Amino acid sequence: MNCLICVGVAERILCSGPWEERDCPECGRYRVSDELILALIDQGQIFDVSKTRRWLDDQRTAGCTPSIEVHEALLVP
Repeated sequence: MNCLICVGVAERILCSGPWEERDCPECGRYRVSDELILALIDQGQIFDVSKTRRWLDDQRTAGCTPSIEVHEALLVP
């Protein structure tokens, strides 16, 4: 399986709900909403790897697996 952020090799984690969860050696463990994945595909967008990794690191200070939803992502054409 591939990382949804950097496209490197990542482990897919089974989770309930409308999410894809990955554990990447470079990006760490995170969830991305199915809605966001579809929006990215529809718009031909990808994550900005360095910005997303920084955001994930900031979110991990709360001690839980970060979840990226549409309202938290920047979809720039």
